[in-house]
Formats: sequence, C-alpha cells, structure tokens
Amino acid sequence: SKQWYQRRVHGGTQSDPTKMFRLVLASCLALASAVPAPQVKDPFHADCSVKWTLSESCESAQEKIIAQMNLWDNEDCGTQPGDSAPHGQKCLYKHTGTNGLVTLGTHTTPIHRYVDDLTFTFIPGDGCLVDAYSQSETLSILDYGTNYCNLFNLMDGSGLTSDPAFSEVR
Repeated sequence: SKQWYQRRVHGGTQSDPTKMFRLVLASCLALASAVPAPQVKDPFHADCSVKWTLSESCESAQEKIIAQMNLWDNEDCGTQPGDSAPHGQKCLYKHTGTNGLVTLGTHTTPIHRYVDDLTFTFIPGDGCLVDAYSQSETLSILDYGTNYCNLFNLMDGSGLTSDPAFSEVR
C-alpha cells in the first residue's frame, strides 16, 4: 500500500518539506549546544585589555605585581578633601587573590571612589607574556584611560617596564 511505502521509505507520512525542516532544526540545535557561546563584551562597563612581553620569568613578574599592589594598598594619594582632580593614582590598590599564574586585584579611584577589577594572567614562554585586564565595576562607558592606567601604573611601579624585552603587544 502507499502508506506502508511512505512510512518505510520516507519515515512516515509527513511531507518532505516538513521532515526536512525538522531535520534541519534538530541539526541546528545540536550544533548550537555543542559550540561554546562567545564572550559578549559588557557595553556598560568600561574596560581595557593589554598584553606585555617580558624577558624575565612569569613567577618573578607576578611577585613584582603583587608586591606593588601591596605597596600601594594605602590612602596616600596626595588627594585632599574637596579636590576635584586626583594628584596621583598610585594608591588604593588591593591584591584580592592569586590562583596559579593568575593574580586578581582592585583599584579604587581617589576622588569618586569607583572600583575597577584587575586581572593579570602570566603566560610562560620565551620569557613571559603578561595578559592584563581591568574593568570598571560601576556603570561607565568612557573612562578616559583609567583602566589602562590601572594596569600600566602597576607594571611601571614594579619596574617591569624597564625589562629589556618589555613591549606592548597589540
């Protein structure tokens, strides 16, 4: 009979377009669940991602960044009550943790007390690649370079910018 033939040959009595649609839909869903979702940049929090190369070991570079965070974990910013502009940002850093070659911290801006989260990832190779990231915790679209300065100030203060192989990777 014709129904037996349709079930046997075509897998049922559905029309070919309906079956094809379901097959394509199932394939798309299977593929979508197998592929990791891309990281979506948060457009409402200013951030900065920068990479630097060094000739020294990652362990040594990481120790210097942590030491600099701890050295600048103070209120001595040179900023006085009522000031409308900071007199320096080399203060108000906090080392919040280290896991392997990943170091976390925060920097608080002296005037408005905005907090930015910092992540330094040290990647060994021929010397060390420092993958640094800073992101504002509060709602901010523009930060006038603050997130970059958060990271660069630590690299500079720790002496890592004097490394013979120091370079910024774009």
